[in-house]
Amino acid sequence: MNKTIKLLCTWAAGLLLAGCSSEADMEKLMDWQSNPDAVHFTASVNNATTRTNPAATDDAQTKFNENDQVTVSNNGNQADYAYNGTSWVPAIADKYLLLDKSNLTYNCWYPAGGNNTATIGYLTADQSTAELMAKSDYMNAEKTLKTSDEALNFNLERKTARIILKISGFTNQFEPTATIKHVRIVSKASTEEGEANTIDITPFAQNGESEIGSVGTTYTALVAPGEVVAKLYFTDDMSDAKPLTMTTNVTAAGSSYIYNLTVSKEKIKVTGVTAGAWTASGTTTGDLVVAGIPYVTFKAEQPQTFKMTAKGGYEITGLQYSVNYGEWKTVAANEEVTFGGTNGTLRLRGTNTNGTASAWSGYSTITFTDKTVKVACTGDIRTLLDWRIYSTVDTQNAKFSYLFYDCSVLTSAPELPATTLADKCYSYMFLNCTSLTSAPKLPATTLAGSCYNSMFSGCTSLTAAPELPATTLADDCYLNMFLGCTGLTAAPELKATTLAGSCYYGMFYGCTSLTAAPELKATTLEKYCYNRMFKGCTSLTAAPKLKAITLAYYCYYDMFSGCTKLSTVTMLAPSDQISNFCDNWLDNAGTDPTVKSRTLIVSDEAAYNKLVSVGVLPTDYWQKENCTVKAADGSVIK
Repeated sequence: MNKTIKLLCTWAAGLLLAGCSSEADMEKLMDWQSNPDAVHFTASVNNATTRTNPAATDDAQTKFNENDQVTVSNNGNQADYAYNGTSWVPAIADKYLLLDKSNLTYNCWYPAGGNNTATIGYLTADQSTAELMAKSDYMNAEKTLKTSDEALNFNLERKTARIILKISGFTNQFEPTATIKHVRIVSKASTEEGEANTIDITPFAQNGESEIGSVGTTYTALVAPGEVVAKLYFTDDMSDAKPLTMTTNVTAAGSSYIYNLTVSKEKIKVTGVTAGAWTASGTTTGDLVVAGIPYVTFKAEQPQTFKMTAKGGYEITGLQYSVNYGEWKTVAANEEVTFGGTNGTLRLRGTNTNGTASAWSGYSTITFTDKTVKVACTGDIRTLLDWRIYSTVDTQNAKFSYLFYDCSVLTSAPELPATTLADKCYSYMFLNCTSLTSAPKLPATTLAGSCYNSMFSGCTSLTAAPELPATTLADDCYLNMFLGCTGLTAAPELKATTLAGSCYYGMFYGCTSLTAAPELKATTLEKYCYNRMFKGCTSLTAAPKLKAITLAYYCYYDMFSGCTKLSTVTMLAPSDQISNFCDNWLDNAGTDPTVKSRTLIVSDEAAYNKLVSVGVLPTDYWQKENCTVKAADGSVIK
């Protein structure tokens, strides 16, 4: 037998694997193999060379199964192909695609058969074995060739997710032990986003040498992204039995979610959730992230009580909560919800793109009733706007004013990634959160009116401010932002060179631990822009250089008042700009006994004389009789 015949026999053997047994079928296969217009292709999964079998935990993960079938379509025509261990051959000998040079776009999907299409995969109810589960392992790919000579290679993407329920234990309500008789997992019937029908899945159950349903049993199923309900039955007859249920959301296709469950007679407690990559070892890696969505999540080491209150006629709408990864329920004003400790975490999500407030007087506030139990918050605040599209949700109208007002037990804040801000969006958001030790990142470079107004005011445990990269400011944008933050030791860089009215008003007022001030780059000021900015900063020893040559109404009013350790001040405005715009700016500044000398630097002698004449230089400390006064050129004014 020559080389060519051997090759054709190999393809014929592949055809036999696809269900062909006659000599005629072999001839058809040879016709397909030798036809220059016949479509040939390779297939991989997410750039891997092989398909990951959905339930395998051994080297079966590393290869396509023989007889696996895919469907390939082009320009309204389609054909099924079977894997023979080496390559893909027509599942039916004489049914294959021919190259259509007028349309070089091809679609491929796995598994072939059933109701699956190029864009929608349908789940099967019976997934009780690895082989049956694979029938729901829907994957698809589209490939457009540049020329008819280009190789056709499909990189399939998984459109389902894997969920694994692990029975970690039963409570002591069961004596001497307990066994789960049946598990059903309810999922959308297809991967279509708007699918309304559901399907009850019988999962693949495993427990090594132990009885299925006892501690250690895992139940694995492939589900469509969306809401998933797990139902556990303790009786053989499911017809009249009421199951225990757990509801969650599994939204990241191609990912795997492991739920560790502790079961009592009344409910299912989720004691751990891991979400991440679907790995060859049959395990999942990742942090405690459910469904890949960073819901606003609260964790407490001891039981705690959450509630939301509304002020100024505001109505709480579009918010849901879930305790311990359980059912999502509507948040109602003043409803108390217990979480923390053995009760598990509390998660929030929403579908109101206006956020949790409407205006200064209309807002909702989160309250934790036990003032002795600390609460850590994580997650992305945008999931309260629309958790389904949180990463791309429109934030231009989103307001969270007063959301954590007076939350004295809050130790950490959610992420605030928005770069498009609304007026007053974060105003008073963390006011008096006295246990808050760190601030979230604030990446916006263009600000809105009052956007950070009093945002961290009274956060006495805050030791470091977030970076403030904004270069375009708005009226009142930083007003009182860190007012009374007595633990703050350093100020962030302020990059803006063009200011807005009251933009830095009272920004670091009362920050008694602040030892250094940021550079102030603007040369043209706006009304009230630096008003009270560093008032009461009793640890500040050197004032930032005031290089502005064009002043505005009350721009420096009270700016360094009460900075008792201040020893150096530089103000370079020319004499014709100086007026009562500087009222009280150095009142009680530099008065601490530890200050042995003071230096005032002004543009020239005329500027100094103007400061004296308008009465804005305290006579006992900041006039040339009591301090060194220098001009900008370094000369001493005597």
